[in-house]
Amino acid sequence: MDKEEAKKNSVRNLQNLYSIVVGLGLSLAIYNLLDFSRVGWPFRFELAPFFVSFLVTLIPFYHGALRHLDAAYTEQDSGQVRGGALLADFWLLFIESCILLGLAVLLPTPQFFAWGLVLLLAIDTIWGFLAYLVFSKKVESKSELHWALINLITVVILSVCFVIIGIFPPVAGVVVPSLWIIILSVCFIRTIVDYVVCWTFYFPKS
Repeated sequence: MDKEEAKKNSVRNLQNLYSIVVGLGLSLAIYNLLDFSRVGWPFRFELAPFFVSFLVTLIPFYHGALRHLDAAYTEQDSGQVRGGALLADFWLLFIESCILLGLAVLLPTPQFFAWGLVLLLAIDTIWGFLAYLVFSKKVESKSELHWALINLITVVILSVCFVIIGIFPPVAGVVVPSLWIIILSVCFIRTIVDYVVCWTFYFPKS
């Protein structure tokens, strides 16, 4: 087995681990959305907007992480990637997958879910800038930088909104009517902008 094939196998193994953690997060989010002790429909409709926000954030994060690992380590020349980048790169992405799992756990407590979402986007902002400036020797305009900028703007918007509506510090069990509107609309807009700006990276032309 040559070095290129070994590297591809290593990337695939890391992608599989990332996929397992994200899959657990999605499963747990669905579980938290259901309550079979209720009469009639077993759905916790009050959590539905937060679940949808979680879903529309998870999809581009998962899609983007796997595309990044493929593009950086299996589709481009090995000489363009710095030594040790794969391990550092994966650890940051793995931490993000664990935060996605944590968001699924926090789904029943919207205020903590809200700030967990800010944490996820903040870490991804740091990862995006590192992936753009440090991990690769070839510095050019690419999706990692776009993700970092999009998420940085989103972090600022969400943080300001959360402070204004008074969920800092967060309190479990307290309902804030406008919270779901803010989170759902911002998450939808962030994902739409993400896919529009990075469309050719997500879906390369044949």
